[in-house]
Amino acid sequence: MNTRLTILFLFFAWVIGLGLAKADSIEVSGAVFGHWSTDTVFVAGNIDLRESKTLIIDPGVTVIFNGTYYFRVDGCLKAVGSMENPIRFTRNDTLGFHVDTIADGGWKQIRVENINTSVDSILFRYCRFEYGKAVDQDSIHGYGGALCIRNTDRVSVAHCTFANNYAYYSGGAVYLENASILLKNNGFTDNRCGQTQDDYGYGGGLCSDHSEAIIENNQFNLNSSTGIGGGLCIRFSDGPVAFNVFEDNYSALGGGLGMLHIDTCHYSIGNNLVVNNGAYFFGAGISNGDCSPTYINNTIVNNHCFGGGGGFYCKDSVVPVLINNILYGNTEYGGEANQVYLWDITSQPDFYYNNIQGGTDGFSGTGASDFTGVYDHNIDFDPMFETNSFNLLQASPCVNAGKPDTTGMMIPAHDLADHHRVVGDTIDIGAYEYQASSGIELESTEDNPLSLVLFPNPVVDDLHLEFELSNQEFVSVVVTDMRGQAVEVILAETMTPGHHQFIWNASGLDTGVYVVLIQTSRGVMSRKFIKK
Repeated sequence: MNTRLTILFLFFAWVIGLGLAKADSIEVSGAVFGHWSTDTVFVAGNIDLRESKTLIIDPGVTVIFNGTYYFRVDGCLKAVGSMENPIRFTRNDTLGFHVDTIADGGWKQIRVENINTSVDSILFRYCRFEYGKAVDQDSIHGYGGALCIRNTDRVSVAHCTFANNYAYYSGGAVYLENASILLKNNGFTDNRCGQTQDDYGYGGGLCSDHSEAIIENNQFNLNSSTGIGGGLCIRFSDGPVAFNVFEDNYSALGGGLGMLHIDTCHYSIGNNLVVNNGAYFFGAGISNGDCSPTYINNTIVNNHCFGGGGGFYCKDSVVPVLINNILYGNTEYGGEANQVYLWDITSQPDFYYNNIQGGTDGFSGTGASDFTGVYDHNIDFDPMFETNSFNLLQASPCVNAGKPDTTGMMIPAHDLADHHRVVGDTIDIGAYEYQASSGIELESTEDNPLSLVLFPNPVVDDLHLEFELSNQEFVSVVVTDMRGQAVEVILAETMTPGHHQFIWNASGLDTGVYVVLIQTSRGVMSRKFIKK
Protein backbone atom coordinates (compact mmCIF):
# COMPACT_ATOMS: atom_id res chain seq x y z
CA MET A 1 0.00 0.00 0.00
CA ASN A 2 2.84 2.38 0.89
CA THR A 3 4.49 1.58 -2.45
CA ARG A 4 1.31 2.54 -4.35
CA LEU A 5 1.01 5.80 -2.40
CA THR A 6 4.62 6.58 -3.18
CA ILE A 7 4.08 5.98 -6.89
CA LEU A 8 0.96 8.17 -6.91
CA PHE A 9 2.81 10.90 -5.03
CA LEU A 10 5.68 10.83 -7.51
CA PHE A 11 3.27 10.85 -10.47
CA PHE A 12 1.36 13.92 -9.23
CA ALA A 13 4.62 15.64 -8.37
CA TRP A 14 5.78 15.02 -11.95
CA VAL A 15 2.51 16.44 -13.38
CA ILE A 16 2.74 19.51 -11.15
CA GLY A 17 6.36 19.88 -12.16
CA LEU A 18 5.37 19.90 -15.82
CA GLY A 19 2.82 22.63 -15.16
CA LEU A 20 5.39 24.72 -13.33
CA ALA A 21 7.91 24.19 -16.14
CA LYS A 22 5.45 25.55 -18.65
CA ALA A 23 4.73 28.61 -16.53
CA ASP A 24 8.30 29.49 -15.62
CA SER A 25 9.91 32.89 -16.02
CA ILE A 26 13.22 34.68 -15.69
CA GLU A 27 14.19 38.25 -14.89
CA VAL A 28 16.94 40.02 -16.81
CA SER A 29 18.83 43.31 -16.78
CA GLY A 30 22.22 44.49 -17.99
CA ALA A 31 24.11 42.20 -20.37
CA VAL A 32 22.04 39.41 -21.96
CA PHE A 33 22.90 36.45 -24.19
CA GLY A 34 22.14 32.77 -24.59
CA HIS A 35 18.73 31.20 -25.12
CA TRP A 36 15.36 32.44 -23.86
CA SER A 37 13.03 29.45 -23.88
CA THR A 38 10.89 30.27 -20.85
CA ASP A 39 7.29 31.39 -21.03
CA THR A 40 8.01 34.90 -19.79
CA VAL A 41 11.07 37.12 -19.62
CA PHE A 42 10.72 40.09 -17.27
CA VAL A 43 12.99 43.01 -18.13
CA ALA A 44 13.94 44.80 -14.90
CA GLY A 45 16.41 47.32 -16.35
CA ASN A 46 18.06 48.39 -19.59
CA ILE A 47 19.46 45.34 -21.41
CA ASP A 48 22.37 45.02 -23.82
CA LEU A 49 23.30 42.25 -26.27
CA ARG A 50 27.01 42.81 -26.86
CA GLU A 51 28.80 42.42 -30.18
CA SER A 52 30.45 39.09 -29.44
CA LYS A 53 27.29 37.49 -28.07
CA THR A 54 24.23 35.74 -29.49
CA LEU A 55 20.68 35.63 -28.13
CA ILE A 56 18.02 33.25 -29.40
CA ILE A 57 14.38 33.79 -28.40
CA ASP A 58 12.06 30.82 -28.86
CA PRO A 59 8.50 30.85 -30.27
CA GLY A 60 5.83 31.71 -27.71
CA VAL A 61 8.10 33.68 -25.37
CA THR A 62 6.63 36.90 -23.93
CA VAL A 63 9.13 39.65 -23.11
CA ILE A 64 7.61 42.05 -20.57
CA PHE A 65 9.35 45.32 -19.76
CA ASN A 66 8.67 46.26 -16.13
CA GLY A 67 9.63 49.87 -16.74
CA THR A 68 10.75 52.40 -19.33
CA TYR A 69 13.77 50.33 -20.36
CA TYR A 70 15.47 49.82 -23.71
CA PHE A 71 17.07 46.82 -25.41
CA ARG A 72 20.33 47.67 -27.19
CA VAL A 73 21.46 45.11 -29.77
CA ASP A 74 25.10 44.98 -30.91
CA GLY A 75 25.33 41.21 -31.29
CA CYS A 76 23.40 38.48 -33.10
CA LEU A 77 19.69 38.34 -32.21
CA LYS A 78 17.36 35.65 -33.55
CA ALA A 79 13.80 36.38 -32.41
CA VAL A 80 12.01 33.80 -34.53
CA GLY A 81 8.48 32.90 -33.52
CA SER A 82 5.83 31.08 -35.48
CA MET A 83 2.34 31.83 -36.72
CA GLU A 84 0.86 29.73 -33.90
CA ASN A 85 3.30 30.95 -31.24
CA PRO A 86 4.56 34.49 -31.89
CA ILE A 87 7.11 36.21 -29.69
CA ARG A 88 5.65 39.19 -27.84
CA PHE A 89 7.38 42.38 -26.67
CA THR A 90 5.17 44.42 -24.35
CA ARG A 91 4.94 46.52 -21.17
CA ASN A 92 3.54 45.35 -17.82
CA ASP A 93 1.82 48.66 -16.99
CA THR A 94 0.45 50.78 -19.86
CA LEU A 95 -1.01 53.55 -17.69
CA GLY A 96 0.07 56.84 -19.26
CA PHE A 97 0.92 55.36 -22.66
CA HIS A 98 -1.34 57.81 -24.50
CA VAL A 99 0.29 60.87 -22.89
CA ASP A 100 2.80 61.73 -25.60
CA THR A 101 5.19 63.85 -23.53
CA ILE A 102 6.05 61.31 -20.83
CA ALA A 103 7.68 57.89 -20.93
CA ASP A 104 5.10 56.24 -18.69
CA GLY A 105 3.10 53.33 -20.05
CA GLY A 106 5.69 52.08 -22.54
CA TRP A 107 9.12 50.57 -23.00
CA LYS A 108 11.90 52.40 -24.81
CA GLN A 109 12.38 50.37 -28.03
CA ILE A 110 14.91 47.91 -29.40
CA ARG A 111 17.93 49.82 -30.75
CA VAL A 112 20.01 48.23 -33.50
CA GLU A 113 22.85 50.54 -34.53
CA ASN A 114 26.23 50.26 -36.28
CA ILE A 115 26.28 46.47 -36.39
CA ASN A 116 29.70 45.08 -37.17
CA THR A 117 29.93 43.17 -40.45
CA SER A 118 31.24 40.17 -38.50
CA VAL A 119 27.88 39.84 -36.74
CA ASP A 120 25.37 37.45 -38.30
CA SER A 121 22.07 38.90 -39.55
CA ILE A 122 19.50 39.98 -36.96
CA LEU A 123 16.13 38.33 -37.53
CA PHE A 124 12.65 39.23 -36.32
CA ARG A 125 10.05 36.68 -37.45
CA TYR A 126 6.48 36.36 -36.20
CA CYS A 127 6.98 38.87 -33.39
CA ARG A 128 4.43 41.22 -31.88
CA PHE A 129 5.64 44.64 -30.72
CA GLU A 130 3.26 46.69 -28.59
CA TYR A 131 3.51 49.74 -26.30
CA GLY A 132 6.98 50.69 -27.43
CA LYS A 133 7.42 54.38 -26.65
CA ALA A 134 10.34 56.56 -27.76
CA VAL A 135 9.74 59.93 -26.12
CA ASP A 136 13.25 61.18 -25.38
CA GLN A 137 13.52 64.69 -26.76
CA ASP A 138 17.11 64.25 -27.93
CA SER A 139 18.15 63.52 -31.52
CA ILE A 140 18.97 59.88 -30.76
CA HIS A 141 16.25 58.18 -28.77
CA GLY A 142 13.03 59.85 -29.89
CA TYR A 143 12.74 57.80 -33.11
CA GLY A 144 11.13 54.39 -33.63
CA GLY A 145 8.62 53.40 -31.00
CA ALA A 146 9.40 49.66 -31.19
CA LEU A 147 12.45 49.35 -33.47
CA CYS A 148 15.12 51.96 -34.18
CA ILE A 149 17.61 50.68 -36.78
CA ARG A 150 20.55 52.83 -37.82
CA ASN A 151 23.64 52.39 -39.97
CA THR A 152 23.23 48.71 -40.73
CA ASP A 153 21.75 46.50 -43.43
CA ARG A 154 21.99 43.30 -41.40
CA VAL A 155 18.37 43.19 -40.23
CA SER A 156 15.29 41.39 -41.58
CA VAL A 157 11.75 41.94 -40.26
CA ALA A 158 9.01 39.65 -41.58
CA HIS A 159 5.58 38.40 -40.49
CA CYS A 160 5.61 40.74 -37.49
CA THR A 161 2.84 42.86 -35.95
CA PHE A 162 3.37 46.40 -34.68
CA ALA A 163 0.44 47.75 -32.66
CA ASN A 164 0.06 50.73 -30.31
CA ASN A 165 3.60 52.09 -30.51
CA TYR A 166 4.62 55.76 -30.36
CA ALA A 167 7.64 57.93 -31.24
CA TYR A 168 8.18 61.56 -30.27
CA TYR A 169 9.71 62.35 -33.66
CA SER A 170 9.50 59.84 -36.54
CA GLY A 171 8.65 56.19 -37.10
CA GLY A 172 5.79 55.45 -34.73
CA ALA A 173 6.59 51.74 -34.84
CA VAL A 174 9.83 51.47 -36.87
CA TYR A 175 12.48 54.03 -37.77
CA LEU A 176 15.25 53.41 -40.31
CA GLU A 177 18.30 55.59 -40.96
CA ASN A 178 20.96 54.37 -43.38
CA ALA A 179 19.38 50.94 -43.03
CA SER A 180 18.60 49.18 -46.31
CA ILE A 181 16.83 46.24 -44.70
CA LEU A 182 13.93 43.94 -45.58
CA LEU A 183 10.42 44.60 -44.20
CA LYS A 184 7.96 42.07 -45.60
CA ASN A 185 4.56 40.66 -44.65
CA ASN A 186 4.22 42.84 -41.56
CA GLY A 187 1.18 44.54 -40.05
CA PHE A 188 1.27 48.12 -38.73
CA THR A 189 -1.83 49.10 -36.73
CA ASP A 190 -2.62 52.03 -34.41
CA ASN A 191 0.92 53.40 -34.30
CA ARG A 192 1.56 57.15 -33.94
CA CYS A 193 4.36 59.69 -34.09
CA GLY A 194 5.03 63.40 -33.64
CA GLN A 195 3.88 66.33 -31.58
CA THR A 196 1.10 68.72 -32.52
CA GLN A 197 3.47 71.70 -32.58
CA ASP A 198 7.07 72.18 -33.73
CA ASP A 199 8.22 68.56 -33.66
CA TYR A 200 6.14 67.13 -36.47
CA GLY A 201 6.21 63.37 -36.94
CA TYR A 202 7.04 61.50 -40.13
CA GLY A 203 5.76 57.98 -40.73
CA GLY A 204 3.11 56.93 -38.25
CA GLY A 205 3.79 53.27 -38.94
CA LEU A 206 7.23 53.37 -40.56
CA CYS A 207 9.74 56.08 -41.46
CA SER A 208 12.67 55.32 -43.76
CA ASP A 209 15.42 57.98 -43.96
CA HIS A 210 18.48 57.68 -46.23
CA SER A 211 17.68 53.99 -46.73
CA GLU A 212 16.90 51.69 -49.64
CA ALA A 213 14.72 49.36 -47.63
CA ILE A 214 12.58 46.74 -49.36
CA ILE A 215 9.03 47.43 -48.18
CA GLU A 216 6.72 44.73 -49.55
CA ASN A 217 3.46 42.98 -48.70
CA ASN A 218 2.79 45.00 -45.55
CA GLN A 219 -0.53 46.21 -44.13
CA PHE A 220 -0.71 49.79 -42.80
CA ASN A 221 -3.98 50.41 -40.93
CA LEU A 222 -5.10 53.18 -38.57
CA ASN A 223 -1.65 54.72 -38.15
CA SER A 224 -1.14 58.48 -37.83
CA SER A 225 1.51 61.17 -37.82
CA THR A 226 1.40 64.90 -37.21
CA GLY A 227 3.62 65.73 -40.20
CA ILE A 228 3.84 63.57 -43.34
CA GLY A 229 2.99 59.93 -44.01
CA GLY A 230 0.30 58.53 -41.76
CA GLY A 231 1.22 54.96 -42.74
CA LEU A 232 4.66 55.29 -44.34
CA CYS A 233 7.10 58.12 -44.96
CA ILE A 234 10.19 57.78 -47.16
CA ARG A 235 12.78 60.59 -47.13
CA PHE A 236 16.14 61.39 -48.73
CA SER A 237 16.53 58.03 -50.52
CA ASP A 238 13.97 55.62 -51.95
CA GLY A 239 13.54 51.85 -52.12
CA PRO A 240 11.02 49.46 -53.66
CA VAL A 241 7.52 49.89 -52.22
CA ALA A 242 5.24 47.17 -53.57
CA PHE A 243 2.20 45.02 -52.74
CA ASN A 244 1.29 47.04 -49.64
CA VAL A 245 -2.15 48.07 -48.38
CA PHE A 246 -2.58 51.54 -46.88
CA GLU A 247 -6.01 51.83 -45.28
CA ASP A 248 -7.55 54.26 -42.77
CA ASN A 249 -4.29 56.07 -41.95
CA TYR A 250 -4.16 59.79 -41.19
CA SER A 251 -1.64 62.64 -41.30
CA ALA A 252 -1.31 66.34 -41.94
CA LEU A 253 0.00 65.50 -45.43
CA GLY A 254 0.14 62.14 -47.18
CA GLY A 255 -2.40 60.23 -45.15
CA GLY A 256 -1.41 56.87 -46.60
CA LEU A 257 2.08 57.45 -48.00
CA GLY A 258 4.40 60.46 -48.00
CA MET A 259 7.49 60.79 -50.22
CA LEU A 260 9.88 63.65 -49.42
CA HIS A 261 13.27 65.18 -50.36
CA ILE A 262 14.64 62.54 -52.74
CA ASP A 263 17.01 63.91 -55.38
CA THR A 264 16.78 60.87 -57.70
CA CYS A 265 14.24 58.08 -57.41
CA HIS A 266 15.61 54.70 -58.50
CA TYR A 267 12.67 52.42 -57.70
CA SER A 268 9.01 52.28 -58.66
CA ILE A 269 6.05 52.27 -56.30
CA GLY A 270 3.76 49.55 -57.60
CA ASN A 271 0.82 47.24 -56.96
CA ASN A 272 -0.29 49.03 -53.79
CA LEU A 273 -3.84 49.68 -52.56
CA VAL A 274 -4.31 53.14 -51.03
CA VAL A 275 -7.85 53.42 -49.67
CA ASN A 276 -9.87 55.41 -47.10
CA ASN A 277 -6.91 57.43 -45.82
CA GLY A 278 -7.25 61.00 -44.59
CA ALA A 279 -5.17 64.17 -44.40
CA TYR A 280 -5.74 67.49 -42.70
CA PHE A 281 -3.94 69.70 -45.21
CA PHE A 282 -2.98 67.96 -48.48
CA GLY A 283 -2.72 64.56 -50.14
CA ALA A 284 -4.99 62.13 -48.32
CA GLY A 285 -3.79 59.19 -50.40
CA ILE A 286 -0.22 60.03 -51.44
CA SER A 287 1.87 63.18 -51.15
CA ASN A 288 5.03 63.97 -53.13
CA GLY A 289 7.28 66.78 -51.93
CA ASP A 290 10.59 67.58 -53.60
CA CYS A 291 10.78 64.14 -55.25
CA SER A 292 9.51 62.50 -58.44
CA PRO A 293 8.80 58.76 -58.06
CA THR A 294 7.30 56.46 -60.68
CA TYR A 295 3.94 54.92 -59.77
CA ILE A 296 2.85 51.75 -61.61
CA ASN A 297 -0.39 49.77 -61.18
CA ASN A 298 -1.62 51.27 -57.93
CA THR A 299 -5.27 51.59 -56.89
CA ILE A 300 -5.81 54.92 -55.10
CA VAL A 301 -9.46 55.25 -54.13
CA ASN A 302 -11.87 56.79 -51.60
CA ASN A 303 -9.32 58.92 -49.75
CA HIS A 304 -10.47 62.23 -48.26
CA CYS A 305 -8.53 65.41 -47.48
CA PHE A 306 -9.98 68.14 -45.29
CA GLY A 307 -7.79 70.57 -47.25
CA GLY A 308 -6.84 70.04 -50.89
CA GLY A 309 -5.87 66.88 -52.74
CA GLY A 310 -7.91 63.79 -52.14
CA GLY A 311 -5.87 61.21 -54.03
CA PHE A 312 -2.47 62.42 -55.23
CA TYR A 313 -0.61 65.59 -54.16
CA CYS A 314 2.50 67.22 -55.67
CA LYS A 315 4.62 70.12 -54.38
CA ASP A 316 8.03 71.71 -55.05
CA SER A 317 8.60 71.29 -58.79
CA VAL A 318 8.06 67.56 -58.91
CA VAL A 319 7.41 65.49 -62.04
CA PRO A 320 6.27 62.01 -60.99
CA VAL A 321 5.33 59.48 -63.68
CA LEU A 322 2.07 57.55 -63.29
CA ILE A 323 1.36 54.44 -65.39
CA ASN A 324 -1.61 52.06 -65.13
CA ASN A 325 -3.04 53.56 -61.92
CA ILE A 326 -6.66 53.99 -60.79
CA LEU A 327 -7.50 57.32 -59.12
CA TYR A 328 -11.19 57.32 -58.34
CA GLY A 329 -13.59 58.40 -55.61
CA ASN A 330 -11.05 60.63 -53.83
CA THR A 331 -12.38 63.88 -52.34
CA GLU A 332 -11.25 67.16 -50.80
CA TYR A 333 -12.73 69.96 -48.67
CA GLY A 334 -16.42 69.28 -48.07
CA GLY A 335 -16.57 66.24 -50.33
CA GLU A 336 -15.68 67.68 -53.72
CA ALA A 337 -14.22 65.12 -56.11
CA ASN A 338 -10.47 65.52 -56.56
CA GLN A 339 -7.92 62.98 -57.72
CA VAL A 340 -4.85 65.17 -58.34
CA TYR A 341 -3.70 68.39 -56.63
CA LEU A 342 -0.72 70.34 -58.00
CA TRP A 343 0.48 72.93 -55.49
CA ASP A 344 2.82 74.92 -57.74
CA ILE A 345 3.00 75.68 -61.45
CA THR A 346 6.24 73.68 -61.85
CA SER A 347 4.78 70.46 -60.43
CA GLN A 348 3.69 68.72 -63.63
CA PRO A 349 3.40 64.89 -63.46
CA ASP A 350 3.14 62.69 -66.55
CA PHE A 351 0.19 60.31 -66.88
CA TYR A 352 0.07 57.23 -69.14
CA TYR A 353 -2.74 54.68 -69.36
CA ASN A 354 -4.41 55.58 -66.06
CA ASN A 355 -8.09 55.67 -65.14
CA ILE A 356 -8.55 59.09 -63.54
CA GLN A 357 -11.96 60.34 -62.50
CA GLY A 358 -12.67 63.74 -64.03
CA GLY A 359 -9.53 63.74 -66.19
CA THR A 360 -7.39 66.86 -66.19
CA ASP A 361 -10.51 69.00 -65.76
CA GLY A 362 -10.75 67.57 -62.25
CA PHE A 363 -7.21 68.55 -61.25
CA SER A 364 -6.91 71.37 -58.70
CA GLY A 365 -4.18 73.63 -57.33
CA THR A 366 -2.03 76.30 -58.97
CA GLY A 367 -0.29 73.76 -61.23
CA ALA A 368 -3.63 72.59 -62.59
CA SER A 369 -4.46 76.01 -63.99
CA ASP A 370 -1.89 75.51 -66.74
CA PHE A 371 -1.23 71.77 -66.83
CA THR A 372 1.66 70.98 -69.19
CA GLY A 373 2.50 67.41 -68.21
CA VAL A 374 1.99 64.47 -70.58
CA TYR A 375 -1.55 63.06 -70.49
CA ASP A 376 -1.60 60.11 -72.85
CA HIS A 377 -4.06 57.20 -73.27
CA ASN A 378 -5.85 57.86 -70.00
CA ILE A 379 -9.52 57.05 -69.44
CA ASP A 380 -12.24 58.38 -67.15
CA PHE A 381 -14.75 55.66 -66.27
CA ASP A 382 -16.15 53.91 -63.24
CA PRO A 383 -13.53 51.19 -62.59
CA MET A 384 -16.30 48.71 -61.70
CA PHE A 385 -14.97 46.92 -58.63
CA GLU A 386 -16.38 43.74 -57.16
CA THR A 387 -18.63 44.21 -54.13
CA ASN A 388 -16.58 44.59 -50.92
CA SER A 389 -13.24 44.37 -52.74
CA PHE A 390 -11.14 46.22 -55.28
CA ASN A 391 -10.87 43.35 -57.73
CA LEU A 392 -12.10 44.27 -61.19
CA LEU A 393 -15.32 42.98 -62.68
CA GLN A 394 -15.13 41.39 -66.12
CA ALA A 395 -16.90 44.42 -67.62
CA SER A 396 -14.46 46.89 -66.02
CA PRO A 397 -12.96 49.39 -68.48
CA CYS A 398 -9.64 48.84 -66.67
CA VAL A 399 -9.35 45.25 -67.91
CA ASN A 400 -6.72 44.96 -70.66
CA ALA A 401 -6.50 48.76 -70.78
CA GLY A 402 -3.01 49.33 -69.38
CA LYS A 403 0.18 50.19 -71.24
CA PRO A 404 0.52 47.62 -74.04
CA ASP A 405 4.31 47.67 -74.09
CA THR A 406 5.69 47.06 -70.59
CA THR A 407 9.30 46.75 -71.69
CA GLY A 408 11.61 48.12 -69.02
CA MET A 409 8.85 48.52 -66.45
CA MET A 410 9.95 45.46 -64.42
CA ILE A 411 6.37 44.23 -64.15
CA PRO A 412 6.15 41.49 -61.47
CA ALA A 413 4.64 38.11 -62.23
CA HIS A 414 1.79 38.61 -59.76
CA ASP A 415 -0.65 41.32 -58.69
CA LEU A 416 -1.53 42.49 -55.16
CA ALA A 417 -3.70 39.40 -54.60
CA ASP A 418 -0.80 37.15 -55.70
CA HIS A 419 -2.64 36.23 -58.89
CA HIS A 420 -1.10 36.22 -62.35
CA ARG A 421 -0.38 39.77 -63.42
CA VAL A 422 -1.02 39.74 -67.16
CA VAL A 423 -4.12 37.75 -68.13
CA GLY A 424 -5.11 38.27 -71.74
CA ASP A 425 -3.12 40.30 -74.20
CA THR A 426 -2.59 43.50 -72.15
CA ILE A 427 -1.97 44.38 -68.51
CA ASP A 428 -4.93 45.76 -66.54
CA ILE A 429 -5.07 49.18 -64.88
CA GLY A 430 -4.81 49.10 -61.09
CA ALA A 431 -3.32 46.86 -58.40
CA TYR A 432 -5.48 43.83 -59.21
CA GLU A 433 -5.60 41.85 -62.45
CA TYR A 434 -8.90 40.39 -63.63
CA GLN A 435 -8.27 36.65 -63.77
CA ALA A 436 -10.80 35.26 -66.26
CA SER A 437 -9.89 35.59 -69.92
CA SER A 438 -11.68 38.68 -71.14
CA GLY A 439 -10.12 38.87 -74.55
CA ILE A 440 -9.96 35.59 -76.46
CA GLU A 441 -12.57 32.92 -76.02
CA LEU A 442 -11.80 31.56 -79.48
CA GLU A 443 -8.29 30.22 -79.91
CA SER A 444 -6.41 30.87 -83.11
CA THR A 445 -4.39 27.92 -84.41
CA GLU A 446 -1.83 27.52 -87.14
CA ASP A 447 -4.25 25.42 -89.19
CA ASN A 448 -7.23 27.69 -88.67
CA PRO A 449 -6.06 31.21 -87.79
CA LEU A 450 -8.42 33.94 -86.70
CA SER A 451 -7.29 37.35 -85.51
CA LEU A 452 -9.06 40.60 -84.77
CA VAL A 453 -7.19 43.90 -84.72
CA LEU A 454 -8.72 47.29 -83.84
CA PHE A 455 -7.08 50.70 -84.24
CA PRO A 456 -6.85 53.47 -83.24
CA ASN A 457 -7.79 52.80 -79.64
CA PRO A 458 -9.14 55.08 -78.16
CA VAL A 459 -11.07 56.17 -81.25
CA VAL A 460 -12.78 59.44 -82.13
CA ASP A 461 -14.25 58.80 -85.60
CA ASP A 462 -13.14 55.92 -87.83
CA LEU A 463 -12.39 52.55 -86.27
CA HIS A 464 -10.28 50.22 -88.44
CA LEU A 465 -11.00 46.49 -88.13
CA GLU A 466 -8.87 43.69 -89.56
CA PHE A 467 -9.23 39.92 -89.29
CA GLU A 468 -7.88 36.79 -90.95
CA LEU A 469 -9.80 33.65 -92.01
CA SER A 470 -8.37 30.35 -93.16
CA ASN A 471 -11.70 28.86 -94.26
CA GLN A 472 -14.82 30.11 -96.01
CA GLU A 473 -17.46 30.52 -93.31
CA PHE A 474 -20.23 32.71 -91.99
CA VAL A 475 -18.92 35.65 -89.94
CA SER A 476 -20.74 38.18 -87.78
CA VAL A 477 -19.14 41.28 -86.30
CA VAL A 478 -21.14 43.12 -83.63
CA VAL A 479 -20.43 46.16 -81.44
CA THR A 480 -21.84 45.88 -77.89
CA ASP A 481 -21.75 48.09 -74.80
CA MET A 482 -20.20 46.88 -71.55
CA ARG A 483 -23.51 45.33 -70.48
CA GLY A 484 -23.46 43.10 -73.55
CA GLN A 485 -26.27 44.87 -75.36
CA ALA A 486 -25.80 45.15 -79.13
CA VAL A 487 -25.13 48.65 -80.42
CA GLU A 488 -24.71 47.86 -84.11
CA VAL A 489 -24.20 44.84 -86.37
CA ILE A 490 -21.23 45.72 -88.57
CA LEU A 491 -21.14 42.53 -90.61
CA ALA A 492 -23.16 39.31 -91.02
CA GLU A 493 -22.29 37.30 -94.13
CA THR A 494 -20.27 34.43 -95.56
CA MET A 495 -16.64 35.41 -96.00
CA THR A 496 -13.87 33.90 -98.14
CA PRO A 497 -10.51 32.82 -96.69
CA GLY A 498 -7.81 35.48 -96.38
CA HIS A 499 -7.24 38.90 -94.89
CA HIS A 500 -10.24 41.23 -94.46
CA GLN A 501 -10.26 44.87 -93.42
CA PHE A 502 -12.83 47.61 -93.31
CA ILE A 503 -13.59 50.91 -91.59
CA TRP A 504 -16.53 51.55 -89.31
CA ASN A 505 -17.51 55.08 -88.25
CA ALA A 506 -17.85 55.29 -84.47
CA SER A 507 -18.57 59.01 -84.23
CA GLY A 508 -22.18 58.37 -83.31
CA LEU A 509 -21.30 56.53 -80.11
CA ASP A 510 -21.40 58.17 -76.72
CA THR A 511 -18.11 58.40 -74.84
CA GLY A 512 -17.43 55.09 -73.14
CA VAL A 513 -16.05 51.57 -73.41
CA TYR A 514 -17.36 49.14 -76.05
CA VAL A 515 -16.63 45.64 -77.30
CA VAL A 516 -16.31 44.29 -80.84
CA LEU A 517 -17.36 40.62 -81.08
CA ILE A 518 -16.43 38.50 -84.08
CA GLN A 519 -18.22 35.14 -84.29
CA THR A 520 -17.63 32.20 -86.62
CA SER A 521 -18.64 28.54 -86.54
CA ARG A 522 -15.69 27.91 -84.20
CA GLY A 523 -16.64 30.41 -81.49
CA VAL A 524 -16.31 34.05 -80.46
CA MET A 525 -13.40 36.48 -80.12
CA SER A 526 -13.73 39.89 -78.48
CA ARG A 527 -11.75 43.13 -78.37
CA LYS A 528 -12.45 46.15 -76.21
CA PHE A 529 -12.14 49.75 -77.43
CA ILE A 530 -12.68 53.19 -75.97
CA LYS A 531 -14.73 55.92 -77.64
CA LYS A 532 -13.50 59.40 -76.79
